[in-house]
Amino acid sequence: MVICSAYSPDGKTYAAGLYNGSINLYETSSWNRMQRLKGRSEGVSSLSFSATGGQIASGSGDKTVRMWDVDAGECVHASHGHSSTVWSIVYSPKGDRIASGSEDKTVQLWDIDSGECIHILQGHYGAVQSVVYSPKGDRVASGSVDKTVVLWNVETGKRAHTLQGHRYWVRSVVYSPNGDRIASESKDKT
Repeated sequence: MVICSAYSPDGKTYAAGLYNGSINLYETSSWNRMQRLKGRSEGVSSLSFSATGGQIASGSGDKTVRMWDVDAGECVHASHGHSSTVWSIVYSPKGDRIASGSEDKTVQLWDIDSGECIHILQGHYGAVQSVVYSPKGDRVASGSVDKTVVLWNVETGKRAHTLQGHRYWVRSVVYSPNGDRIASESKDKT
């Protein structure tokens, strides 16, 4: 069963994260499976391709952030830092970092070369359901079960702003293409 999916930036590869913990990569011109990425014990809950499409990051119920080489089909890093399910994962615009949001109420920033955690962003009072980088890559926005959207400075790891207004948990956050606005979607139907 497919839990999550993502397209590569060029649209030539489609990734499906499965309940059994594997990721299937398909070539979209033929829909033939190119790779099956294995190595997880629980379902894949989030996927994100790097800007070049050469790497894909995955989050899972096994509490890890994994970075995969798409062509080789190998795990480059398996990063442990979260204490619960990783619900959301995204590459920075430059492709040098990954942000992950978890049931453990944290956002963590990871270096893709070393696989090491750069910052643990704390301040939510509920599970983090969605993370997104600003187009410039200087901020991360996170949406949470605590009904807030928090904007973080990625260099300092400090909270820049907390946006309130939803009556129920925030499921998704996105930046506008120019980075001037954020839209959030909540289970409160707004």
